[in-house]
Amino acid sequence: MGKVALVLEGGGLRGIFTAGVTDCFMDHDLDFDYVCGVSAGACNTFAFVGKQRGYLRKCLTQKNRFKSFYGVPQMIESRRFVDLDKLFYEYTEEFGFDFEKFTKAPVKWEMVVSNIETGKAEYMSSTDIEQCKKIGCASCAIPGLVPPVEINGQLYLDGGICDSIPILHTLEQGYDKTVVILTRKKGNYSRITEGQKLIFSRLFAKYPKFYDAICKRSELYREQVKICEELEREGKALIIRPTMQEVSRLESDEDALSMSYYHGFTKAKEFLNQIRELKE
Repeated sequence: MGKVALVLEGGGLRGIFTAGVTDCFMDHDLDFDYVCGVSAGACNTFAFVGKQRGYLRKCLTQKNRFKSFYGVPQMIESRRFVDLDKLFYEYTEEFGFDFEKFTKAPVKWEMVVSNIETGKAEYMSSTDIEQCKKIGCASCAIPGLVPPVEINGQLYLDGGICDSIPILHTLEQGYDKTVVILTRKKGNYSRITEGQKLIFSRLFAKYPKFYDAICKRSELYREQVKICEELEREGKALIIRPTMQEVSRLESDEDALSMSYYHGFTKAKEFLNQIRELKE
């Protein structure tokens, strides 16, 4: 049997679509040889590798906006629009995330982070619980909204900046077939405005290589989607993505988030037999 990898794109709250997909996978005992998650996809990596169905859905549909990890109401306490400490430290306690089960899982996994000094993606994994939390925080750290996360003396931010869809990294690791979970509809791409470039040029004036990566992200993303689609035509990949309008990166409407979750769950069901065939 060939080795089959699972790649999980980020996208902030759009990651709830992926949560629906991976919960469906768990319901049908689908496993993979390798899981690589980016940003919100890193959060889904925790839940899927640790076999903790429903965990991320609880995190992303927090009913009490003052206890949410993002948004205006919770800023009164955290003084940050996005507070990843809540997501990786408070929520893991509140919702009972089993880190022991996650770190002892037999599947190989990595999370993508962006080194702001080099402007390059790095791929991290660990069996140490505190290190896992740091890696998760770094992978999800949105530039401009979250301060860089220090790991082993280096500063990191959102892995999606330097490698939004790590399909080439996955191929380099020797996985000849890949299931890719995207959080955007076909034809929808990330874009950066001139205004955003100006803001980031000031925020990251000391890190020109990282700023350059931010400016080139949209172009890189389009290329990565093309690679995934070409691999799908060759029978070496399957792409699961929304066919309805996706939620926003910082969506706060609970009904919209729940609809996106169930859309992901339903979409995954459509691909179960194809995934099993891919694994043969």
